[in-house]
Amino acid sequence: MATGQRYGGRSAEERRAERRERLLAAGLELFGTRGYGNVSIESLCAATRLNPRYFYESFATREELLRAVYDRHMELLATAVAAALEDAPADPRGRVETGLRAFVETQLANARGARVTYLEIVGVSLDLERHRRAALRGFAQLIEREADLLAGSGALPQRDHALTAMALGGAVDGLLTDCFTSDDPPATEAIVTTLVDLFVAAFTAPAA
Repeated sequence: MATGQRYGGRSAEERRAERRERLLAAGLELFGTRGYGNVSIESLCAATRLNPRYFYESFATREELLRAVYDRHMELLATAVAAALEDAPADPRGRVETGLRAFVETQLANARGARVTYLEIVGVSLDLERHRRAALRGFAQLIEREADLLAGSGALPQRDHALTAMALGGAVDGLLTDCFTSDDPPATEAIVTTLVDLFVAAFTAPAA
């Protein structure tokens, strides 16, 4: 049978892509509510009403699906922050607050993705941990680029911001992990204000 044959007006490639999207949606829902360790390939297939062979058409393992769900959520965060920064104020505090607010509010609005980000992907395997650490470094590099941009305009001291950015990225990760695992998490405004104060203090401090 030709791979390009159409059924219901859709090509084989379109149907394959649709099945993959259904699995990604099910992965986000189930990993983000039941937890990765409590979700089997069979339960993912049941949720999507797909034969198990269609799971393996898109993903070799559950771990591979978890990674794809994580990456999709990180793309959502990056898009939200980038869109917010397009219209951000030029001053350090205003720009920092705009970016951090977009990040925090997007996380809070997507609790399942946040659970995958801060809980479910952690410690699954060495390969996934390396992938997660690479994503954290990417977040730190975004912070560094923003600091360098502000320094270039004279709004921040000129210096190497790499280590500061890495420390701040870790602080965001640690604080939000604690918030998402707390029975009594702080208000969104308190989270944003705390992070903004931390970022501004770190980047405006005189060079050592």
